[in-house]
Amino acid sequence: QISSGLNNKRFAVLAEQYGIKWGESFPGCHQLRFVPGDSQSSILVNGIQYKGCIEIYQNDGKFNIINEVDVENYLRSVLSAEFQRPFVEEVMNAITIVARTNAYFLAKRNQEAFWHVVASDVGYQGQAMLPRQHVDHSVETTRHAVLTFNGAPFAATWTEDSAGKTVDFQAVFRKAVSTPPGVVAPIAAQSRQAHKWSCSLPKTLLAEATDLSRVTGIDLYLTPEAEKVYAVKVSGETHVKDFDFITFQKIVGKNKLRSNDFKVETKGDELVFTGFGEGTGVGLCLLSAKALAEKGEKAPQILQAFFPDTKLEKIKSY
Repeated sequence: QISSGLNNKRFAVLAEQYGIKWGESFPGCHQLRFVPGDSQSSILVNGIQYKGCIEIYQNDGKFNIINEVDVENYLRSVLSAEFQRPFVEEVMNAITIVARTNAYFLAKRNQEAFWHVVASDVGYQGQAMLPRQHVDHSVETTRHAVLTFNGAPFAATWTEDSAGKTVDFQAVFRKAVSTPPGVVAPIAAQSRQAHKWSCSLPKTLLAEATDLSRVTGIDLYLTPEAEKVYAVKVSGETHVKDFDFITFQKIVGKNKLRSNDFKVETKGDELVFTGFGEGTGVGLCLLSAKALAEKGEKAPQILQAFFPDTKLEKIKSY
C-alpha cells in the first residue's frame, strides 16, 4: 500500500516519464491498483461509476484501465444493457445462466491474463447502467448456477431465432474449444418461412467498405449440417478478402443481414441476400425458449434442450 484516505479524491491520471501521477507523483510506479473501502464504495473513471477494484497500467504514455469485478455484478451490467425490456422469467433465468457460464469459461481460460474481456465488445458499462428489475431478479434467482460440459464451463451464448437448427460455438466462431453440439429446434423450424428476410447491397458500397476497387464475386463458407455462414470471401479484380460473419454483418448492417442463415446472389450491380431467422444460430434459441416457457418449461429443461450432455451446477468461484 502506497497511499490511503477516508475522504473522496478526484484527480486526473497523468503518465509521467518516471511513473504515474494521481494528485501526487508515484515515481517508479507504472501500475496502480485502486481498492474501494468497502463493498458499497465505488470508483469513478471518466464519470462512469464502477464497483470493485480499478487497475491502471501505463504503456508507452497511454493507460489500460481495468475493472476487477465479481461475476454477479458483471452480469447485472451486461444483461441490463442488452435486455432493457422484461423477458419471460424462465427465459431470462436461462439467459443469465448462459451468460454466467460464458463468464466463468473466459475467466478460467485466461487465468493469468491482465483482463478477460474488453468492455466495448461485451457492452459492459460498470454501474452506469443501473440493474433492471427483471435482470436483478434473474441474477439473484440463479446465483452461482453454471452449465458444465465435460466437467467445465464452456463458451456459451444465445441467438434470437435459430430458424430451425442451432450450431455449435466452434463451428461459427472458429475457436478450438469444447462445446455441446448444435440441435434441431422444431419450434423455430415451424416459423422458418414466416421469418424469412431479404436485403440488397450495391457492389460499389461493398467495394468501398472492404477497400476493394471493384467487387467481382462473393462466396460463403458454411458450417456442416446446419449450413450457417461462418465466413465470407469477397473477390476483387486483384485481391481477395475473407471476413468472419460478425465482421461482415457489421459491414452490411445488422438490421439488414439479420442472421448467418442466408444465401447471396448477384443481380446486376447489386448483391441480394435472402435468409431466415435472426442471430448467429449458436446456443440458446430465444424464440424457442419463449415458446417452451409459455408451455410451462423451467429454465433447466429449456437449457437441456439446447445444450445437450451438460450439467447444471452451483459453482461459487474458480
